[in-house]
Amino acid sequence: MSYEVLAQKWRPQSFQDVVGQAHVITTLSNQILSDRIGHAYLFWGPRGTGKTTVARLLAKAVNCPNRQRETEFSQELTAEPCNDCQFCSEISQGRSFDVVEMDAASNRGIDPIRELRENTKLAPAACRYKIYIIDEAHMLTQEAFNALLKTLEEPPPHVIFILATTEHHRIPKTIVSRCQDFDFRYMEQDQIMGRLQAICEAEAIHIDAQGLSLISLQSEGCLRDAENLLERLTASIGKDLDVDQINQILGFGSSYLINELVDAILRCDLPAALQSLDKLVKNGTDLTQCLHQQITCFRNLRLLAIESHLESLIQASKSELGLMKQKAHLASPERLSRIIKILMRTSSEIKRHGYAQIHLESALIDACSIQEGIQLTKILKRLSEIEDKIDRGEAPIRVHAPPTVPESTGSLPPRDSASTPISASNTDSEIAKNQALKHRAQLSSEVHVKPKPVSTAETYADKDRADQPQPRIRSAPADARLWLSDSNELTKIWEKLLAGLQDRGKTLLYQYLKDATPQPSNEGEATPSSTGLELKVACPPAYTDLIDDDEKGLLKEMLTNLLGEPVQISFVVQSANPHVNATLPPRRSQEITPMMLWHQAERDSEIAPTLKLFEAKILKIEPK
Repeated sequence: MSYEVLAQKWRPQSFQDVVGQAHVITTLSNQILSDRIGHAYLFWGPRGTGKTTVARLLAKAVNCPNRQRETEFSQELTAEPCNDCQFCSEISQGRSFDVVEMDAASNRGIDPIRELRENTKLAPAACRYKIYIIDEAHMLTQEAFNALLKTLEEPPPHVIFILATTEHHRIPKTIVSRCQDFDFRYMEQDQIMGRLQAICEAEAIHIDAQGLSLISLQSEGCLRDAENLLERLTASIGKDLDVDQINQILGFGSSYLINELVDAILRCDLPAALQSLDKLVKNGTDLTQCLHQQITCFRNLRLLAIESHLESLIQASKSELGLMKQKAHLASPERLSRIIKILMRTSSEIKRHGYAQIHLESALIDACSIQEGIQLTKILKRLSEIEDKIDRGEAPIRVHAPPTVPESTGSLPPRDSASTPISASNTDSEIAKNQALKHRAQLSSEVHVKPKPVSTAETYADKDRADQPQPRIRSAPADARLWLSDSNELTKIWEKLLAGLQDRGKTLLYQYLKDATPQPSNEGEATPSSTGLELKVACPPAYTDLIDDDEKGLLKEMLTNLLGEPVQISFVVQSANPHVNATLPPRRSQEITPMMLWHQAERDSEIAPTLKLFEAKILKIEPK
């Protein structure tokens, strides 16, 4: 006898042998037992899931006269064919005249359907029913479907039609409505592994659970594909199947290399990920299969990251589940979803353009650059908080005022013990005297006043002070100090500054400062700072936090050009300063434009990293 392939040899010969289609088998068995057989059936679903096999089993069951099973005390009727009678044997071997299988892919025209329609008028040769199995029914032409339509709706009582297809959407609705519709589904990995295990035991094939898992994973839920893969492996390797040899034949990467690659992506370790990919390439791994394995692995990790109890949805051994649970906490479900999307897009690009290694390297670069992000709800909540603070006038204030030198008030400043060493013989009066001399010398150097003659003790104290670096500040000209202390002159200078901002195109900064008020000095001169003069500007509370250091540098440069001397500028809250003009409008009446809100949101410490991560932009912000 000629060799018979495993898929044909182990084709189910009874309903109980069918794997993974319990919803179909239960319904058909009940119809057979109750003798309520339909006149037309439509079996549809993926390839290799048992459509044609179940059609033949149904043909045998409705024609078998010996559908009885012996029990302890009697015999009972069953839906299973006996597989011993003449009818069952002829149907199993394809020799029955009453069971006609037609391939619609090669007989898709109207003429074969007309011939079939004429033959349905003839009575069965030997069986009870005449069965027509039309495989790949979606290949029939529209004319052929129209010719079959009337016969399919009202066939002779001895005729049963069974249509099988993988593309349900291509069957006309008029045909579907005249058939009993049964959907065949992909099989679970455990079901395929169990069937393969039974076949291997019967065929004396030695393979472990990991090898069976690899075969079932490659079959993508189709038992016939799994059986064909097992046949191919036994022909290539023999009946002792090793996992490494299975990986090599099927183009899988070694499991430890795949795990190494997944770990590198989870750690965002790009060099390690590229090295693992290079090892897979050198081992001759099919990168497409490697990509599919990664997608499956990250999908499993995402399920465990969502909820550990979802492990029932994962097809893996207990040891593999333990390792996955350890890795699942390394990334959030959101990050894992983004990695999966990158890998799936890469798979599509490889199918379209080729260059698998280059595309996969790019995918690794993208996947390793993904960091844990902030949820959109948190971003919106943060934006709402910022708006509320602005409305209440509670925006954070950042005043970058340079350090000022203490004015002479007649009281002695606190002594810095680190600035002047004190011997044990010094008395309290000497310490106080030295501190006063130092303070007077410091003030005299700032305003270029010639110090008066001092005593010998004062000279030694001055010598100690000279050993330490002291600030050297050039006195500002009197006219600049007077301009900054005179309200009218200061207003003219401020108007020139605002006009200069408009000329430079600094519209946003102009909007911030147009309602601000420069404060004249109370002393008749500007407050001295470490680098020159200082001007304080009273701003509304919402604006003090919006002006950054670069913009302050620009204002400093423009004021220096206007006054001829270095000028420092600092900002204070308008409502907190008693010198603010009382005629200014309140905070609520000032115009807060969407551009200002956008400017502050873009610089927020939590929102700015998120925008950079997603390469996103704020499109619109509306104030309340």
